[in-house]
Amino acid sequence: MTIYTPEVGPGLLTIGAPAALMNLSEQCLGAKLIPSVKKGDPITVLSGGSAPGDRTESHKLEVTLQSDFGVADSVTEWLWEHRGEVHPFVYNPNNSLERGIKGELTVEPIEIGGDVKTKPSAKVEFDLNGAPEFVDLQ
Repeated sequence: MTIYTPEVGPGLLTIGAPAALMNLSEQCLGAKLIPSVKKGDPITVLSGGSAPGDRTESHKLEVTLQSDFGVADSVTEWLWEHRGEVHPFVYNPNNSLERGIKGELTVEPIEIGGDVKTKPSAKVEFDLNGAPEFVDLQ
């Protein structure tokens, strides 16, 4: 088996339909697709056997963005203006790879501001609506 160690970037992160696409790639310092699985306790039955407990799965996209509040076409302001809305997204961690991630997420706002004499960045977590898809992007 060949060992692969691709780096993150340069890549692509967009939110929205093609007609109203917001490209976050230029402000994105990092992005991660994070799964979360919760398993319930097994259910013991009279015979002594057991059935597996309930299993629930959720996903989120955690993104760190460089603040751009106040500039034309601000990602920060777009997130605030569209908070709570469901939009499609595409995330390609590395443009030289053939696969990427697509799905739907709920837009959340990001922190604005920071310490004096700094260039603030902030993390935002977008809950995915359903499981993401791994797709060919080339």
